[in-house]
Amino acid sequence: MNIAIAIAINTLPMLALVLLAMLVERRRPVDPPQFAAARLNLPYLFVFSASGPLTSLALGTFTVAAVNAAGGGLIRLSASGWWLLPSFLAYLFVLDLLEYLFHRAQHRFAWMWAMHSLHHSDPAMNASTVERHFWLEPALKAVSIYLLAGLLFATPNVILGMYAVLGFYHVVPHMNLRLGFGRGWWLLNSPQFHRIHHSALPRHYNCNFASLFPVYDLLFHTYHVPQPGEFPPTGLDQQPTSLWQALTWPLRYRQPRAQSKTLSDLTQNS
Repeated sequence: MNIAIAIAINTLPMLALVLLAMLVERRRPVDPPQFAAARLNLPYLFVFSASGPLTSLALGTFTVAAVNAAGGGLIRLSASGWWLLPSFLAYLFVLDLLEYLFHRAQHRFAWMWAMHSLHHSDPAMNASTVERHFWLEPALKAVSIYLLAGLLFATPNVILGMYAVLGFYHVVPHMNLRLGFGRGWWLLNSPQFHRIHHSALPRHYNCNFASLFPVYDLLFHTYHVPQPGEFPPTGLDQQPTSLWQALTWPLRYRQPRAQSKTLSDLTQNS
């Protein structure tokens, strides 16, 4: 019973948000909306959440808190009064930079792309795509970016909680929705900006890596400025057709060379 409650707490809020977002998608969809597009993603969301503590949606928060409890944290953030907002922003922008670098690595190194390609394989990207990640990826983030965050910041629980809640925004950029931010594309990730990252067209490979703030793509020259009406098709040449295939995806998918260009290629093409 305790396991079932834990799975529900971990899964139901995200599931409810995804279903709500899929209803909103019907207002201005890029592709004709169809709930059949989520017939793998929604069951996978439950499996992803139930597959153990290493794949908990809150693993990043737990990792930072555990490292802090063990004595980590060179910079002590404050949750007192007016210091809460600048402390939260410092944590937010540093974590988003680490997310950006981790995402770049997922496209650079073949063994990481073998896992990450599951997320990119969705031919009908929609709100349910948000949790279509290989089940080992959260563990990799725990021992890399969140371990580093715990060593860098001594972070109050309220800031960890605020960051965890903000994580639900990641549903929005994955939505099948004709929504971009025009000239403000660099301020916040949008469905149009992120759809270009998922594009099946070679000219869009290796761009728009940002998690929340595209300013990092701007700084590192990995951006593609969304053009009016630019909403490309998504997906890869292979897609899983069952939960078992999704759970064993790296053993099945053969990476295309175009998805793992060198750093010099990235710079030249940006």
